[in-house]
Amino acid sequence: MSLRFSLRRIAALAVIGLLALLSVLSTVASADSDTDPMLTSSMGSGQPNSGQPNSSIVTRDKNGNIVQYGNDAILYKSPSQLTGKSAEQLRLLGEALYMQNCASCHGTKADGVLDSGTTGSFPSLIGLGPATIDFWISTGRMPAADTTLVQANRKTPRLTREQGLAIAEWVNSLSPAYPLVPEVNTTDGNSAEGFSLYALNCAACHTITGGGNALAYGTYAPSLHSASATEVVEAIRTGPGNMPNFSGSLSDEQVRDITRYVTANIQNPANPGGLGLGGLGPVAEGFIGLALGVGLLMLAAFWVGDRQ
Repeated sequence: MSLRFSLRRIAALAVIGLLALLSVLSTVASADSDTDPMLTSSMGSGQPNSGQPNSSIVTRDKNGNIVQYGNDAILYKSPSQLTGKSAEQLRLLGEALYMQNCASCHGTKADGVLDSGTTGSFPSLIGLGPATIDFWISTGRMPAADTTLVQANRKTPRLTREQGLAIAEWVNSLSPAYPLVPEVNTTDGNSAEGFSLYALNCAACHTITGGGNALAYGTYAPSLHSASATEVVEAIRTGPGNMPNFSGSLSDEQVRDITRYVTANIQNPANPGGLGLGGLGPVAEGFIGLALGVGLLMLAAFWVGDRQ
């Protein structure tokens, strides 16, 4: 029995050692493979359909620069593709607008270093990609009205769509990175699948009704009731503020389904039960129903009592 047990243990150790060796060899082979250096940026991921140009559609300009990529679910486009203007035209406009609206905080080189040499007060914008810049400008969070706030609030954008994209183009020209600005095809999205993914990945912070919620240290998860489809994708792919970056865990198809659910169901609820009460959620709606129900019963009881 002792010999048989020893042989079994040796065989088990041999299998474990072989599996470990295969894992190491796989990692080394993956590291040696040729990849686009931009995929190694802070927003990068080698996983297919994760907001990076490793998808079924990749379009380059005459200079070989990637200006569009993606698939049937989401197309990621450069600012020049979205505006119809050349990259050179946008960069000239973007640099001028950046110096007027952004340089006082992020520095003239967009690296977070002020002319006085002060560093660390404001974040660097280098290597973030156009989608990140577009999200902050299009939601009105930047340029910031009050730099002392713990978290920038959503407000009416100070700059037009084209002006924001021009700034994104110029900043990205300093150190090209991904993701580009997304255009999502919500028409083919699956709301049922989107609800499941939203409940698993988003509801913990934004609540199941998308109304937003308080977080720690004076921060909060904002309401999704005003977010556009592009902004939803940009937030998922870039992780603004306290939000995590889902570029390595959600495919473009899954992001499209979440966006479909947010823009179709959360922002336009069917309310089959009647009055939606602003989408406050089941707990708050239950308290309101209880208060109204008990209140009406009490009034009815008083009325009956007075009649007798």
